Amino acid sequence: MTRFGIIGGGLMGHGIAVALAQAGHRAVVYDADPATLASLDERIVRALERRDMPPGDVGLVTARITAAKSLPDLVLRIEAVIEAVPERLDVKHQVLEALEGRIPAAMPVWSNTSVLSLTEVAKGMQHPQRLVGVHWWNPPYVIPLVEVAPGAETDQRFVQEACEMLNGMGKTTVRLHRDVPGFIGNRLQFALIREALHLLEQEVCDPVTIDTVMRMSLGLRWSAVGPMENADFIGLDLTRNILDSLAPHLSAEVTFPALEKPLSAGYRGCASGGGLLTWPPGRGEEVAQRLENGIRRNLVEP
Repeated sequence: MTRFGIIGGGLMGHGIAVALAQAGHRAVVYDADPATLASLDERIVRALERRDMPPGDVGLVTARITAAKSLPDLVLRIEAVIEAVPERLDVKHQVLEALEGRIPAAMPVWSNTSVLSLTEVAKGMQHPQRLVGVHWWNPPYVIPLVEVAPGAETDQRFVQEACEMLNGMGKTTVRLHRDVPGFIGNRLQFALIREALHLLEQEVCDPVTIDTVMRMSLGLRWSAVGPMENADFIGLDLTRNILDSLAPHLSAEVTFPALEKPLSAGYRGCASGGGLLTWPPGRGEEVAQRLENGIRRNLVEP
């Protein structure tokens, strides 16, 4: 059992806490926003209830997760740190600067960034060798994959220790050879999202149609056969021919009017009641339940 400190108690922070607690570890969570911290217990219980966990087991898991009132309070009770604050370099630098003066030089620090360069995140750290990129997928207590990556100055010993710890929790770890923004999964995911937004901007279809195509075709295929295996399966000659024909028509845009239109009207998605789709009350919880049920159905051995 390891005592983890989690800085950031939002969507990913509370989910990581649940994943750690389910594996028998203890998690102390701190968030600078009092409202986020106040809702921590409620969100953790709701996550466990979505898993149809018996009330007795819910109590065992939640007992391993506690809230810290301040950063100094958190560091007194931990052996490793997970940074799960918003994906902004300035915020991460502020948090790491405040943290490093309070913890031993040998304490591991994991960053849950999945977008930023870990080397950039580590800039200004007194001990950048102990920072490891450990990207959990949402929801962390359901999805088995965790991406682990080094920064330019990371000591590989800390990378190895992170992989061993996560493997011991039953997670599937992939270890990147080097630092790259977006790791593997988000580079693939957001290349697809960019193309989906391009289809909207070109008025090819509506958002519901895009989701239907994904859920009823590619989503079914990719849960069993990945893109590299599929390329070999259909033949690399056919894959090359398709790319030769299609690649010139794919989006290379770096601005996204399909997002700016709802954002400029104050619609940010689920939390605001609207975005690319409409989000009436209750739909967010229904989607969260459907997402977790779907992931569990697809958890099969390759």
